[in-house]
Amino acid sequence: MVLGERFYQMSNAIFYYDLTPTEFMVYNYLVSCAGQKDVCWPSIGKIAVNCNCSENTARKAVTSLVRKKFVRKVATYEDWQDGRSRQTNNTYYILNLPPVQSASAPDTAKRYRQAESTTSPQPPP
Repeated sequence: MVLGERFYQMSNAIFYYDLTPTEFMVYNYLVSCAGQKDVCWPSIGKIAVNCNCSENTARKAVTSLVRKKFVRKVATYEDWQDGRSRQTNNTYYILNLPPVQSASAPDTAKRYRQAESTTSPQPPP
């Protein structure tokens, strides 16, 4: 299935967090995979391919998102009949957005307004 065939919603508050572009992309990808269930299990390889980054970069972004409490990652294992087990794709739970730091929110909003004012066309005199 092509991702463009469905839609997902993202809170505008996401812009008030100082996420790196890769963290932002990986978080949005996980949210789009989870849909309304807030749980998904894509492989690191699939995350990397869909976010146009290396697997190491995708791993670092996931680790950072876990540390920042945007997602919870749970290692998932498959048990074999002979008693062995192996790790399969991790399960990712999308958490509620953490509280916005009151000190950084105005700074981020100010930067956003400045960027918006420099990119929007000026009305003719």
